[in-house]
Amino acid sequence: MYTFGEHMSKTVSIVAARRELGRLADEVRRTGQPVILTRRGHAIARIAPEPAIAAGRSSANDPFAELRGTVRLNGTLDELQHAIRDLRSEFGASLDRRAAALRRRTMPRRA
Repeated sequence: MYTFGEHMSKTVSIVAARRELGRLADEVRRTGQPVILTRRGHAIARIAPEPAIAAGRSSANDPFAELRGTVRLNGTLDELQHAIRDLRSEFGASLDRRAAALRRRTMPRRA
C-alpha cells in the first residue's frame, strides 16, 4: 500500500517494497524524499537519500522535485507520442462527425 500526503513521507508496505526496491531506490534518489517502510501499518524502517546527494539537491530551484519518480511510463517515448497522435486524430474525427450531425439536424427542411 502506498500513501503520500502533503508534508508526509511516502509510506510503502514491506511486501510491496520487496517487489519494487529498485524503483523505490531510484525514486528516493530522484526526489530526495525518504520512503517509510511499514509492516501491518507500523513504520519499521526508512529508505533515505545519501546525505551527500541530499545536500546537493535544491528543491527551491526545482518546482517539480516532489513529483519526480511518481509517474512510470510503460513503453517508449515514441510509442507514447504515436498514441497521443492517434488519440488526437480520433478525437478530431469524432468532433467532425458530431458537427456534421448537428448541422443536419439544424438545417431547414425544404418542401
